[in-house]
Amino acid sequence: MRDDLVFKDDVMDKVKFVTVIPETSEVTIEMAANYYEVPHDTVKAIVRRNRTEFNEYAELRVLKGAPLATFKGQVHLAPELKSVSSLTLITRRGLLRIGMLLTESEVAKSIRNYLLNVEEIADADQRQWAIEREISKRERRRLTDSIQSFYNGSLKNDRGLEYATFTNLVYKVLWDTDTVGLREMYGLEKGEATRDALSTEDLRKVVDVETAISSLIRLRKDYREIRDELIAGKDNFR
Repeated sequence: MRDDLVFKDDVMDKVKFVTVIPETSEVTIEMAANYYEVPHDTVKAIVRRNRTEFNEYAELRVLKGAPLATFKGQVHLAPELKSVSSLTLITRRGLLRIGMLLTESEVAKSIRNYLLNVEEIADADQRQWAIEREISKRERRRLTDSIQSFYNGSLKNDRGLEYATFTNLVYKVLWDTDTVGLREMYGLEKGEATRDALSTEDLRKVVDVETAISSLIRLRKDYREIRDELIAGKDNFR
C-alpha cells in the first residue's frame, strides 16, 4: 500500500508546506524531522530500519567525499551543514514514505487519513473538505495542548470548562453563537460531530481563530483579554 500511495507526494503540501533544500527536491533528516514535528533520532531510526524500502525507489542517498563536495558547491546549504562529512538526502517521495511509517506524528496521521480515506474515492470538492478537516483536527489539538500547558488564567480550576469556553469563543467570533447554537443551526443530532457539518471555508475560518487563540494563550493572556481582543477584531476572521 505504501508503494501504491508514495507517488502522491503532492498531498504533503496540502497538509503542511514542504521546505526542501534550494535547487533540489530533497530534504535532510533534520528537515524531515521538522516537517513531521518529531525528534531527529525518530526519523533516523525509521530510515535505518527501512533502508531497503527506501532504496528500492531511490528515495534516499548518502553523499560523502567528492560527491558531497560537489553538492555543497552547487546548492545553498544551512550553515550547520557546510562542514559535515556525510549527508543523507531524502526525496519528496521518501519524505511521504516516512509519514506512512511514523506512529507518533500528528502531521503524518493527517496525511495517512487523507490518503487512505479520501484520495481514491472522492471528487475534488470532497478531497478539499477532507484535507481542511484534517488540518482543523491538528489545530484543535494544538489549542487543547496550549490550554493544558500554558493557560493559567481565571478558568484554570476547571479544565473541562476551559476547553468548552474557548470553543464557544471560536464560534462567537465567527457566527455570534456558541456550540449549542451552532448545532441547532445545522440540525445536528446527539453524537454527530459539529465540525463535520462545516463547509471547507468555515473550517479554514475555525483554524484561523484557533491559531490566534493558541498564540495568545502561549503569551500568557487570560481568557477575558483574549475574548475582548478577538471580538473587537472579529471582522478580520469572517
